[in-house]
Amino acid sequence: MRAVLLLLAFSFLTGVGGGAVVEHRLENGVRIIVKETKGKGIVSGVVFFKGGQRGEEKAGVTHLLFTLLLKGSKRFPSSYDVSLPFERYGGYIYSSSADDFSEIGFSTKVEGLDEALEVLEDVIKNPLLREEDLERERKNTIIAIRSKRERGMEFAMEHLRKLTYKGTPYETSPLGTEESVKSITREDLINRLNQIRRGGNIVVSVVGDLEAERVVERISSIFRDLPPGGIEEDIILNPVKEDRVIRVKREGTQATILCAFTGPQKGSDDYFAFKVLASILGDGMTSKLFAELREKKGYAYATYAFYPTRVHSPRLFAYIGTSPEKKEDALRDLIAVIRDPEITGEEVRIAKNKIVGDFLLDHQTRIRQAWYLGFYEVMDLGWRMDQEYPERIMEVTLGEVKAVIRKYINRYHCVVVEP
Repeated sequence: MRAVLLLLAFSFLTGVGGGAVVEHRLENGVRIIVKETKGKGIVSGVVFFKGGQRGEEKAGVTHLLFTLLLKGSKRFPSSYDVSLPFERYGGYIYSSSADDFSEIGFSTKVEGLDEALEVLEDVIKNPLLREEDLERERKNTIIAIRSKRERGMEFAMEHLRKLTYKGTPYETSPLGTEESVKSITREDLINRLNQIRRGGNIVVSVVGDLEAERVVERISSIFRDLPPGGIEEDIILNPVKEDRVIRVKREGTQATILCAFTGPQKGSDDYFAFKVLASILGDGMTSKLFAELREKKGYAYATYAFYPTRVHSPRLFAYIGTSPEKKEDALRDLIAVIRDPEITGEEVRIAKNKIVGDFLLDHQTRIRQAWYLGFYEVMDLGWRMDQEYPERIMEVTLGEVKAVIRKYINRYHCVVVEP
């Protein structure tokens, strides 16, 4: 029976956080990853779907869809009914949608796993998607979009997305725009669900104190009847080719500066060195931006940089909030620090330890262990990256960090939000 269910034989590997990892792939393309742990009877899982903003016909439709999935299904007709099988064991269920993928995750006790999987199956296969729920969540989403105007960083990012991600699915946030959200219908939700609820789009990762093979068989029974296929698209790189600064007016007393620089593709050799560079530049009080712009220049209390893992047009972002009278100097010096940071070997060592330490600390719970396994798989980096990532980071050298600065840090896109 197992041979019929599964296309590939399982493989074992010890993952971060301990425990053997079992991998299966169903004939329709669904990938299943289960890690056994030993503890106090907790189990967590995440179902990833390729398709956050990728492949959307109307911006924000996926966000609305995944919000409504937990509002009720055929067997569990309300959000109360959906949540109760988890909360009676002290657990929870959640859903979210990001740039490249969407997810439904949960935590519960081992004795509640069968109930949890029954809920999971029904909300994925038989969601009600009621018109009244759609109308309410549409209004809530529009309020959330408008509220971004009150937060300088998010407001700046909305404008920077339009500039630096032009021609990619990321031109707007996963929430969409007011205009697109107002136009979303129940039919749009159903069409989007059918588009992403295909075997090649789905990764299921489970971590807990359980028998892996039994869980694999149960998950297989849920997902094996989904149609094959998946979202296919060409990767759009669009490097930053010219310096651009856009200025946006907003009421307030603070200026916000957010800049974007080209970064390397996910999983490339340069990817790991660039992660170290991003940490050196903008992660914590030991970072270059903090030391130069806050401590030496006194421009602001908050400044940082980050390099998110994305499918399209990878970017390094750098942020500073400052007073309006200092914004021009802060913009100039922020760009200067990013372009010519004068990095030392000691800074590389500190950054590597910081990245790996944060990575390991974020694996303390089973839900985060499940998330990382599924994240790397759905991003086509392979779940084994969960084990390899700390090793690859620790292998980065000072020379490699300097090389990626020369290779990628050149032109910039910036947004200045000012009163």
